[in-house]
Formats: sequence, structure tokens, C-alpha cells
Amino acid sequence: MGKSWGGAGKSADLTRIHNNNSDIKSTSELLQNYSVISRYFRSRIRARIMSPKACDHCNLSKEEKCTASAGASPTCIRCSRLKISSTARRMKRMRQRSSVNAFPHGDLRVSSDVLQHRPKPKESESDASSSSSSQRSSSSSPPRADEAWTPETDVVILSPEKLLGAPTNFQTMSDALRTVMDVEQFSIIHLPFMLGDSFIPASQKAVYVILQLSGPILTEGYLAFLGLMSNYQKSLVVRREEPDMYKAAKGLQCLRSVKISHDYDAACILFLGQTMYVFNVLTAPYSSTAHSIVRSSLISAKPWLPRLVTTPIMDTITMSPILIDTVECLVHREIPIIRLDPQRRVIVDRYLGLCATLLPHFYDICECSNALKIEAPATGSGSHSAIHDRLDGIEETIRRWRPQTPTGLFDSYGQNAVLSMVTQANVYRLAGLLIIHRLRYPLGVEDEAGGKLANGIFSELAFFAKSAVNLKESSALPVVLPLTMAMLEINGPGEILIDRLATSFTVQSASAWRLQEFVKVARASRESGYQGIWFDLVDTHLRVAVPP
Repeated sequence: MGKSWGGAGKSADLTRIHNNNSDIKSTSELLQNYSVISRYFRSRIRARIMSPKACDHCNLSKEEKCTASAGASPTCIRCSRLKISSTARRMKRMRQRSSVNAFPHGDLRVSSDVLQHRPKPKESESDASSSSSSQRSSSSSPPRADEAWTPETDVVILSPEKLLGAPTNFQTMSDALRTVMDVEQFSIIHLPFMLGDSFIPASQKAVYVILQLSGPILTEGYLAFLGLMSNYQKSLVVRREEPDMYKAAKGLQCLRSVKISHDYDAACILFLGQTMYVFNVLTAPYSSTAHSIVRSSLISAKPWLPRLVTTPIMDTITMSPILIDTVECLVHREIPIIRLDPQRRVIVDRYLGLCATLLPHFYDICECSNALKIEAPATGSGSHSAIHDRLDGIEETIRRWRPQTPTGLFDSYGQNAVLSMVTQANVYRLAGLLIIHRLRYPLGVEDEAGGKLANGIFSELAFFAKSAVNLKESSALPVVLPLTMAMLEINGPGEILIDRLATSFTVQSASAWRLQEFVKVARASRESGYQGIWFDLVDTHLRVAVPP
């Protein structure tokens, strides 16, 4: 198979999507859920701008700092004291910078330059009974001014050839919106980063609203991502085009210079950070700078994250960068930007799956590992013993850990997605135990215990490969870290598994193949009598990103 982006060799089909209509919510429910994120963001703006500055009389006399009376009285305190009859000043609606048309069902807005491309109204009722294919194609058009756009609930089976007839010139905000609103295009581009197609509607909603509210920040980087993933899929059947490095550079510039003033700005930065991370990993596969992109976005959005993570609709935006940062920090012995503390709800995320309650323990491992790396306490010293005592406690907690699952998990997400999420949770639990083991012992020491954990990871992944109803209908399987950890312990099974899973999970398998150079270095070091832990080889020999 191709071991780098766009390489020659065995091609992979990421685009066959499983359609399970029993998992689809009703249109009314989708519309109701869709308006939540917009109301959430816009309510914070209204709270700042909708309180009147002055009553009518004070406004005419330029007394802009009057104070409203208590109770229901329309007269301000100043006018009451002077016995002046007045009424509360009616607020005027703020004008937008660009001409927009409001939807009647909620607060979503679409710019007029998008609406001018809307489809013409039907002339007769007979036209309304058009074929399903024409209905599907019309979904890519922006909504009319008198109707609210709702993500389509019918997910269809696609192939890379489907993209051949689709527009690929991603240059404007209209192009981005058109792609997001087309369920086929959105699915084929975003499914490599989802554990199942049941996550598509929520992701469409979140991305659409963020584009509307923070388009100037996100557009350039997102367009670069769209073009990259479209060409990535097309390269399975035709020669790919070059990625748009100019737009990607502008996206990175926005990421570094943006000022966050609202929740949706923070959400936009988090989404931009992860799209730029993917762009870097796929276009510069032998660069290790991708992690810094995600960390930059998390640092910028950190003050806003405690509120964002309590909003379920935002999970599709917030969880992936936290996972990416945590995984990279486990390998590089750094401390993640965010510690995802336990929430009052059960989190089921498109990429994190059921592992949300495991991340705090991984954060704690990173703290211990970083302390051992930076402080380098002498063996047997008080600080050395304290750190390892803490690792003992973390190890016991992870050993007992089991993922939280909501009721109706199978009904909501389907068999393949649940199998993927359970497999991911199991192998990440074992990977956490294996990381702690190798923080204690160098390669070549206590190999039997390390081998048992590695075989557990291989066994879970082999069971998944055997049990999945149809691997070609799968989407993402973010298990690069656990698989790599296991391959450091045992030769053979990991390579077989990568080949077995490569045809369905090209993005993840490509990253796993790139890490093989480091795996070979670690194995050779063990055979040559290397006395250190493999983490000490990372700074000098690991030159690629380590995605989840």
C-alpha cells in the first residue's frame, strides 16, 4: 500500500458509508437540535447589546447614562426624580455588515452572495415528485430565504468516483457552505475522522454554524482542508492535484493572530486547529510540527473550553484536539494543555468515542512522565519514589477503568460504530498500562509483562477485523498509538494488522506506517543492548506526528 499521502500502491476505499435508517432522527428533532448551537452562541451576544442605554427623553437630551427604574416602570430613575414623563427606549436591530436573509425558524443566517445561487421555486406540484437522485443533488444548494436548512438524514453509499463530477475549486465561502450542506460531499470528506456515519448530522450542524458565525477566521484553512481531502479521495481513482499550500498558510496565519471574543470564536479556532493538523500530517508526512498547531489552538481557546465542553453539540469540535494533544504528549513526555475533567453526562464523540473518562488519567501519566524527564530524580530518592507511587495509583485506576455507555447505544450509533468505539476504548486502556510499564522498565527488561499487554492490544484489533460486518463500510479507527506501542514490544502481528485494516482506514494506517521507522529504531536499540527507556529515543529519532 502507499505509505505516504498520494503514494502509489494498493488503494483504499474510505467512502462506503453504511446507511441505517433506524438510527436516523426525525426532521423535527434535527431542526430543534440544530438551533441549539446557534441560540447558544447568539444569546451571549444579545445579552451584551440588548439592554437599553437610555429612555426616550434622556436619549433626545443626550443623557445616555440613565438607569432603568426597578420593577415594570418604563421611566428611568433620573426622569422619575425630575417628574418627567417618559418611556423606555426601543432598541434597534443591529445591522450586519453584509446583506443577509433571516430564516423564519431560528437564528441562522446565510449571506446574500450564497442565497443568489439558490434553486428556483417549483412551478407545479408534479415537479415536486422528482426522483430521489435529483432531490439529493439539490441538497448541495444553499437554502431559500423562506426555509431553514437541515442536514439530510439519508446517508448514501459512495465511492471515490462520486467526487469526479463534483466541484473541486474550493475558493470562496460559498464553496465551503455548499460542501457542508451537501450530505454526500460532507460525508466523503469528513468520514475518515468519524467512528461512524451516525455522527454526520451533528458534525454538519456544528461546522455550518461556525462557518456562518466566524467565517473569515475559518474559511481559508477549511477550504484548504476540503481541497486536500477531496483530492485525497480522488487519488484512489485518478491522479491527484496539488494541495493548496497558499490557503493553508493563510489558515495558519489566522490561527496565530486571531483574537477570541466569543464562544463561537473559540470553537472556530479549535476546529481550524484540527483541520490544519490534518493538512500538515497528510501533506508533510515527515514533519513533526503538526502537534504545535493543535497546541496553539488549545492555548488560545483554553479560557472558553470549560463552558464549551458542557455543550453536547460542541463535542465534535472540542474533543478531537484534546485527544490529539494528549496522545502526542504521552509520547513526547509533555503536559497536555487541557485536562478533560469528568462531566455530568456520558460523552460519545465522533473520534474520541467512549474514552472521555480515560483522558484525565492519561493527563496524570503525562505529568508524572514529564516530571521524571525534567527533574530526573535519582533512583531511590524521595521525589523518585513519590512519582512512582503516583504512577502505581494511576495504573490501578486504569486497570479497573471501563467506559461509560449511554442507554440505547446500539440504537443510536449502529453495530459497526459501537464495535469500533468499544475496540478503541479497550486498546487505549491497555496502551495506558503499557506506557506506565515502559516508564518503569527499559526495553529488554520485564518483557514478558509488556508482551502480555501488547498481545492484548493485538487480540482486540484482530477481533475487530474479524467481527466487523463490513470493514469497507467503516470510517475511522483511531488506534495508531496503541498499535504502535504494541509493535515496540512484539514483531509481526502489528504489520499484519496494518495491512488488514489499511483498505478501510487509509488515513490512520498511513500514519501507522510512517511510525514504523521509529519502531525499527527502538527494536534495533533493544537488540544492541540499549539500557534506556524507549521514550528517550523520541527526541532524536521520531520525526513524524503521532495521531490518535
